[in-house]
Amino acid sequence: MKKYLIDVYVADDHAMFCEGLAEAINRSDLARVSRQFNTLPACAASLKERCPDVLLLDLSMPGDDGVAFCRQVVSDYPRMKVVVVTVHDEYALIRRVLDSGAHGYVLKLSPVDVLVNAIVAVWRGGRFIAPEVEDIIQRSEPKAVHITPAEQNVLRLICDGLTNTGIAARLGLTVETAGWYRKHLLAKCEARNTAELVRKALREHLI
Repeated sequence: MKKYLIDVYVADDHAMFCEGLAEAINRSDLARVSRQFNTLPACAASLKERCPDVLLLDLSMPGDDGVAFCRQVVSDYPRMKVVVVTVHDEYALIRRVLDSGAHGYVLKLSPVDVLVNAIVAVWRGGRFIAPEVEDIIQRSEPKAVHITPAEQNVLRLICDGLTNTGIAARLGLTVETAGWYRKHLLAKCEARNTAELVRKALREHLI
């Protein structure tokens, strides 16, 4: 029985990159590139005729918004998987692309086997973020702050504008303990002062 090869389209305006990528993918014995496009309108027209299993999409196509295109094709062709292959490693753009529905994000400098792994992973129903992209996300996304119920009680009173003396009286603590909680919460929330702590508590729904 003939082995099924994952059907792949490539949309990228750099012809040499496209050709090299197609050759490498075809050698993998896991997928085959059946069509290549150097403009997004050409890709869009072809998708109306037939969809591949996976579309490899470059974001920087001249005159076109790659993120908007990604969002549109993910919506129009839910069975097709989209892996963005790009030189862009800016966190804000990565976040926009993933929020648009892309199933994978790989940098062009990644080894071919990483891209092949991405193709296989998304075809099987998963999501694939290249390791170096995952590192960028981990470094850039705000870390969640976890506070205990006791800390939350103190924080709520801080947000109400109470002083350490007022907090101590309300919660049955010493003034020194109330002051310790305030300093601890400032450090834990990475806030420079009480005003910043209050803003962060309200913004991140910590109380």
